[in-house]
Amino acid sequence: MKRLCLLRHAKSDWGDPSKDDFDRPLNTRGEKAAAFMAGWIARSPYRPDLILCSTAVRALATCAPLRDALGDSVPVIYRDELYHAMPDEMLEEIRNAPDDAKTLLVVAHNPGLVLLAMALAEDPDDETALRVAYGVPTGGFIVFEFDADRWEQVANAKGRTVFFGRPRDLMADVSGEKR
Repeated sequence: MKRLCLLRHAKSDWGDPSKDDFDRPLNTRGEKAAAFMAGWIARSPYRPDLILCSTAVRALATCAPLRDALGDSVPVIYRDELYHAMPDEMLEEIRNAPDDAKTLLVVAHNPGLVLLAMALAEDPDDETALRVAYGVPTGGFIVFEFDADRWEQVANAKGRTVFFGRPRDLMADVSGEKR
């Protein structure tokens, strides 16, 4: 079995209009969400063996606390190709992932991320898949499981959507607040 996790970068800062899209950092809310999601993912049953991360500043800043929370045992591969990648480009990166990684996490951007998630959903009418189709907010985390032994097989398969979480909902669950 292979498990694919998709993480949309956290909320970015739009305050400096002179910054190129690629160079936008996280805003304060995004930094808080990235730190929370890093700890949550590190403690979850979806802890990755390998991370593929876009090289955009906001993706790098989303990945940094995750890298710290997971430690040196989880390698991170930074890929320019994941910046604003569409599903076919993301699948190419996934296809080339080393097969010794059982759980792969991809940190990337919309709209490609949600389009990939919908393309991979075995049952697009499943409740979790429908929540994904409604939208993946910044910091959103989606998990698929595939009956596959190699990442190459995942690129041509449909997977079970086993989890979808938004930072605000997961934070509320941890704090006991109502949503």
